[in-house]
Amino acid sequence: MNHSNDNPNGGTTRWSVLIAYACLAAVTQLLWVTYTPITTASAESWGVSIDAVGWLAQVFPLLYVILAVPFGYWADRRFKSSLAVGIAATVAGAVLRILPGYAWALAGQIIISIGQPLILNAINKLAGQYAAPAKRPIAIAAGTASLFVGILISTVSSPYLMEWGGLESIHLIQASFAVIAGVILLWALRAPALYSDNTSAGITVPASIRTVWAYPWVRLYSLLLFAGFGLFVTLTTWLEVLAIPVGLNSAQVGLGIGGMTLAGIAGAAVIPGWAASGGRARGALLASLIVSAAALTALALGASFPLFIGLFAITGCLLLANLPVILSSAEKRASLGEAGTVAGLLLMFGNLGGIVLTLAVQLLLNHRPAAIGLLIAVVLLAIPIAWRFPREEASSPSSSLENSETPHHF
Repeated sequence: MNHSNDNPNGGTTRWSVLIAYACLAAVTQLLWVTYTPITTASAESWGVSIDAVGWLAQVFPLLYVILAVPFGYWADRRFKSSLAVGIAATVAGAVLRILPGYAWALAGQIIISIGQPLILNAINKLAGQYAAPAKRPIAIAAGTASLFVGILISTVSSPYLMEWGGLESIHLIQASFAVIAGVILLWALRAPALYSDNTSAGITVPASIRTVWAYPWVRLYSLLLFAGFGLFVTLTTWLEVLAIPVGLNSAQVGLGIGGMTLAGIAGAAVIPGWAASGGRARGALLASLIVSAAALTALALGASFPLFIGLFAITGCLLLANLPVILSSAEKRASLGEAGTVAGLLLMFGNLGGIVLTLAVQLLLNHRPAAIGLLIAVVLLAIPIAWRFPREEASSPSSSLENSETPHHF
């Protein structure tokens, strides 16, 4: 890695900051998918169309694609200030939703979605500043896994809270989570950074967006996230529609999506550390694509329910691990002065993949073989790209601290 230890206690990790960040990151995703499992009930409660409720979630990836890169660059210039603005936007938007009516909910979601890239883009920079070099893959994995935990909590809890106390109860409880998580992270960030670049007086110089995009590995990683993260988003959106024609019912598909998400949380938490400690990142990425192609092929041919559950659980486990695996590799290659811009670019492509592939499959829903074939083609095209993923030596505390300050390019 290219970050030296300016702290006399080299090798220490400030987990309080990293855990506080993971909690708020989970809250951003919880707020994002609030209305997804209760779309019809929310539309009836507000007296609006289902499409109108859909926009409450769709605004997030759309604004992320627009704001991710400039906000990443802002994070490189004013890290704690930009992160504080993201925290404030998340809390303010969550509180604003408490006011009754669809218009306030939409305004709250827009404000939260503006703050989201400021928070999520911070994952690599925060790990670089507060985690010991050997612990950074674990820190990034924890921050990434928390995103899917937030999605799972919201998906499971929203229908029950809606039945219990309506939208008011959902908004109040989720706003409470946002306020608590935001205050805790702001308090934790009072602690000074433990690590910085090997630059004069520990000062980092932000790289331009053009400079960062010129790195071949940034473009390669961006394409992998476009395919991998985009595939996962598309599957969670359209798997039911694609699976029912082969004899699976909605309950079975729901179990499949739930199993895929749970396995993905476990994979995102465990696989990055395993891959980094043994230099197995390329193998993990290739395995995720091969298993995804097998699962999609089985879906096209009419998989039995046990095979469906098994294949898509493994697919979710490996696919969701791709995000922290790639972010961990990017953290090793980018200086802290460009970590925000790099994370912004990579996460922008992941969200863009979700938008593009979801819309493409939607256009082909009346031609099921073509829709699944498109996804298989994307996976197969990504395999040679993943094969170019750099083979990295197994990380260790000593080797991590001995790397030079210049990012590695290939």
